[in-house]
Amino acid sequence: MSSTISEQLNKALLMYRSRFLILCLAFLATAAATNAESNLPVLELRATNQIGSEQYIPCTVKMLSPPSIKEGNTDLLQGKIRFRGASSQGYEKKSFALKLDESTHWLGLQKDRNWVLNAAFVDCSMMRHKLSYDLFQSLTADPNKRVAASSRFVEVNLNNSYHGVYLLMERVERSLLGLRRFDKNDTGHACIYKAVDHGANFQQQGHGAYEQHEPEPEDLEYWSPLDELNQFVGQAPDRQFFDPKSGIASRVDVDNAIDFHLLLLFTSNMDGNDKNFIIARDAPSATVPQPRFFFVPWDYDATFGRNWEGSIVEPKEWLSNHLFDRLLSNVTYKQKYAARWKALRKQQFSVDNVSRLIDDNAKTLGPAAARNERRWKQIDPRDPNQLTFTEDLKQMKKWVAARTKWLDTELARRTGR
Repeated sequence: MSSTISEQLNKALLMYRSRFLILCLAFLATAAATNAESNLPVLELRATNQIGSEQYIPCTVKMLSPPSIKEGNTDLLQGKIRFRGASSQGYEKKSFALKLDESTHWLGLQKDRNWVLNAAFVDCSMMRHKLSYDLFQSLTADPNKRVAASSRFVEVNLNNSYHGVYLLMERVERSLLGLRRFDKNDTGHACIYKAVDHGANFQQQGHGAYEQHEPEPEDLEYWSPLDELNQFVGQAPDRQFFDPKSGIASRVDVDNAIDFHLLLLFTSNMDGNDKNFIIARDAPSATVPQPRFFFVPWDYDATFGRNWEGSIVEPKEWLSNHLFDRLLSNVTYKQKYAARWKALRKQQFSVDNVSRLIDDNAKTLGPAAARNERRWKQIDPRDPNQLTFTEDLKQMKKWVAARTKWLDTELARRTGR
């Protein structure tokens, strides 16, 4: 009897080991096949529990890079993962927030623990975020740096199954912006606020439309710098607002504000003039007792002719808020604004340059764009909101040409230049 039980246990153990070996081989085969097939880096994600939006769950992650890409960590890493986003969580292909146990350096991006995997489900081109952030970075002219999240296209395997193309993005946080580290003994602190509601129009008082990202809210709730800025923009009379020493130019980096507004207009970010942007300021110091706020772009899927849910946006749309309206009421500001637009139209915001960037991104994506489309898209040719990858690129280029032509006329009308 005992011999029979022992044999049964041995058979069961052998079967378990065989199944485990098969699973391991299947995982390795999937990883090898995808990595061999893709010209993009492949991110292998495994989570033992079901991923949700409320809490992070444990996961392992490994970056597999093609031979042409040699930068970054390729070790198996431990971390936690959850879904991210608001309305985008209603889509089948969801974005992820990834928090590693230790900071790592991936694909030439900033070393960090926190990463975003953007699904770009509605964006058929999969490049609207990257195109917008890269454009803003290209506006840098020493010493005036324009900071935005850098990103790389990757393909993702989730629990041994192909999960499509994602945009691996840096998170906008203190280290990326070069802000001073929080010290509870300081009297003033660096601060980062994210606009998450349409009340972030610089006319509504208080901070109800924002999230505080720096300092960490559990370390210190620190709203006074933002509250003071909103109050000043909303209530200061013009004489005080435009005072050369104590006015808006002493509180906000005006050149940065011009570039941010022009990017917003050029891309026609329908969700970005009073929501979905980041505003930050460094901590006061002996050399800079009153640091100025500056803008950082964020969430640019509703751009280049498409709204947040994928519907068509015409190229003739003006976007602003109370701060930008007040600035554009000033003659000196209008002159700077018009001059900056004309300079950018010859270079970064030229139709030729943007078309080239679109083509470069399409070349980088390569066959991965078709694989992602097969995995996620069921295109209905009767629906104008549903485009193939190739169709979207054509429409983007056509839209950029029409948008720049309209903005040339509209900005001349508004600035008199």
